[in-house]
Amino acid sequence: MNHFLPPSLQQFERLHVTDGLLIDAQRWQLAHHYHRQYHSTFYQSLYQPGIVFGLGVHVVPAPADIGAKYRDERWVEIQPGLAIDLFGNFIVVPEPMSYRISSEATSEAPLMVYLVVKFRDPEELRTRQITDRIVETFRIDEKASPPTEGDVELCRILLKVGLVKLEAPVNSFSPSYNQLDLRYRLQPQARPQAIVQVAMYQGLAVDNDEHERIVSNLSYLLQSTPGLYPALQGNDHIGQVSLQSTELQTLLEYDLLFMTDRQVQVLGESEFEGLRQYLQAGGTVLVEASAGLKHWLQGNAIKDLNKIYQDLEQALNQIDSNPNIDTDTRLKQCRQDIVSEREMISTELARRKHSIAGRFQEFAQSMGTRLTPLEKLDRHDLLRTQPFLFATAPRINRKPMQILRGGGIIVALGNLSEAWGINEKRLISREAMRTAQELGINILHLAWRRRQLTRGQQPPPTVTTSRSSQPSQPSQPSERSRRDDLFDKLM
Repeated sequence: MNHFLPPSLQQFERLHVTDGLLIDAQRWQLAHHYHRQYHSTFYQSLYQPGIVFGLGVHVVPAPADIGAKYRDERWVEIQPGLAIDLFGNFIVVPEPMSYRISSEATSEAPLMVYLVVKFRDPEELRTRQITDRIVETFRIDEKASPPTEGDVELCRILLKVGLVKLEAPVNSFSPSYNQLDLRYRLQPQARPQAIVQVAMYQGLAVDNDEHERIVSNLSYLLQSTPGLYPALQGNDHIGQVSLQSTELQTLLEYDLLFMTDRQVQVLGESEFEGLRQYLQAGGTVLVEASAGLKHWLQGNAIKDLNKIYQDLEQALNQIDSNPNIDTDTRLKQCRQDIVSEREMISTELARRKHSIAGRFQEFAQSMGTRLTPLEKLDRHDLLRTQPFLFATAPRINRKPMQILRGGGIIVALGNLSEAWGINEKRLISREAMRTAQELGINILHLAWRRRQLTRGQQPPPTVTTSRSSQPSQPSQPSERSRRDDLFDKLM
């Protein structure tokens, strides 16, 4: 997912018009530059770039008028269409254009090539033609690096080492080497209100399989967020951070830090201090107690009770599917007994989890806060209301959960993250998955909002100004190259 920087802070300067003002070319340009800058800033503030329509790409034979040296199977044709770049410039391709992919994979590893279209301001072109009208134009280019601010991606191709023969993919959703990949083309759309940064704690007590599972589930949640709540998006990259003082600055860039209960148990004093600073700076910590619940109590009581609960659920489903349930007295009595026993198990699970919650209270109090069950939070608390309403903690596949919150600490007693994604070993119903994702989005929204409000009351951190943060002009001309000069001469 592409996340585009907002417009830079640059004051607007417009022409001061008075009676008798002489309008020359310079003042005329100033007046038009003001409107272009205004339009560019407006577009960057509210929208993202992309292809409006057309601009399809397909493989074609080499043009007949091309020399034999370049008459190979590297040619594509770009169809007419319209795009808008990040700065609000309209890119119009009026007729089909042939283009040859010239990049080569020089090492053993394949090379990803990006075919992009870029707006070219006629005022930047070194042309000798002097007319009273000029036509805005564009440039088709290929790059070995991902598209930058002024580029609109048309397609990408993973070039294999050796002889290149471009072809259409057999499966458009899974293109292979030397095949056109159009999956990452963007369309203009409204900017999200926020982009949430999520990280996972790189600590002990988590094996590789569990680590991969958690990262996968977090990715599923972030992937689902724009569809369920378009105002919020998540960065596709799940950060991996520690709580050491040397990495604190990196940690502060993330809105939400995910930890397991076992990771919390093995935190040292230096990690506790890093966590305190992160919370004070507006960060939010989500601690999930699922696989490690049994470590908080003696034995495997929680695990055993959960297994009994699942068996009762399965037996109940079998009885309900029996066509004689309405007439068979024995089945009715058996169902009643199972429901009664299930409620007893549910009550015992709740009691034991309440005992576990007491252990987390000690952790929260060491961080200067106190945990409160979701049901007892203020009715306007963001965790309960924004953007989805939760009167009580949800049941994931009919399993009771408990959600606790205190300040920037959220504790989930149960397999919340497991219900965010697809798990072939334990299939989860669509309703349970949607409920878990909505609660996850509430957590993401709370984390972003908390960090936003906290940072808004603190002095900004000192950062080194990069080129990408410099004031932007409507067309954002890039540094000229020899290829640009040749292109201008052709124009």
